[in-house]
Amino acid sequence: MEFTKELDITPEEFFDQIEKSVQGDIEDATGKVISRAKLNGFKYKKRSRGGGKSSGTAIDVKIKQYRYPEVYEVRFKYSTGSNDITYRATPDGAGGMVLEYTEQYAFAQPVKGLFARLQAKRYEHRVRRTAEETVKSIVKLAKDYRRARAANPALDRLEDEPDTPAM
Repeated sequence: MEFTKELDITPEEFFDQIEKSVQGDIEDATGKVISRAKLNGFKYKKRSRGGGKSSGTAIDVKIKQYRYPEVYEVRFKYSTGSNDITYRATPDGAGGMVLEYTEQYAFAQPVKGLFARLQAKRYEHRVRRTAEETVKSIVKLAKDYRRARAANPALDRLEDEPDTPAM
C-alpha cells in the first residue's frame, strides 16, 4: 500500500516528530537514550501495547534506514510476518513537502484462497486509514510545535543548550 501527500510543513518539522516518537519508543523498550546519529540500522525488541509491556506481542524492530530529513524506513517483525514502513520526504520549494508513504506486510506462512484475498483487502483498507491518521497527527504536532516556538523563542535556545546537571 502506498500514497503520496503534499504537506504544509517542512521535511525537518516532519522528521523532528518522527524522531521524537522513535526515540521515545526505543527508550520505553530498552531504557536507552539513542541519538539521531545512531538511529540508522538500530535494532531492538519490544512488545505491543495491547497486553502491557510484558504480555503484548513480541516485536523485533529494525530501523533499516534513517536519513534526516529525507527517509525513515523500518521493519517490524512478528511471529506471523513482517511489516515494512517507509516515509520519504521531498521539499516542495514553497516551504512544504511531498511525503511518499509505503507499507508492505508479508505473512510468515503463505496465505491462499478467496478468504485470504478478502482479508488482505480489509487489512489494506485499515492500514491506509491508520497511516493517513498518523500522518495527520504528525502534521498537527509539528504545527503545534511551530506555534509554540514562535510564541516563545527561548525554546530554540533551550534545545540548543546541553543538559546541565541539577544542583
